[in-house]
Amino acid sequence: MELQPLSFQDLTLLTTMTKPIMLQVDADVADAFNQASASQQQMIQSVISLWLKYMAQPNSLEEIVDQIRTEAASNGLTPEILAGLLQDD
Repeated sequence: MELQPLSFQDLTLLTTMTKPIMLQVDADVADAFNQASASQQQMIQSVISLWLKYMAQPNSLEEIVDQIRTEAASNGLTPEILAGLLQDD
C-alpha cells in the first residue's frame, strides 16, 4: 500500500481534532520543549502527531520517514529549521 500525501483537509483535521496524550521523554528533551516558543512547540507537536499517525499504518519505517519528511517540507519545516529546533542552546 502506497502512502498518499496528506491534503490540506487532512492537515486541518490533524490540528483541529486533537487529544492530549502523555509521553515519557528524556529530561533534556522535555526541558527543550518547555523552553521552546509556542510556534516551535506547535511545529514539534505536528511532527510528532504525523509520525505517530504514520506509525499506525502498516508500512515500512523508510516509507513512513519519507512521507513525514515530504509533509514537513511542504509545511515549511526544512532540515535547517529542524536542526535549529533540535539544537542545544
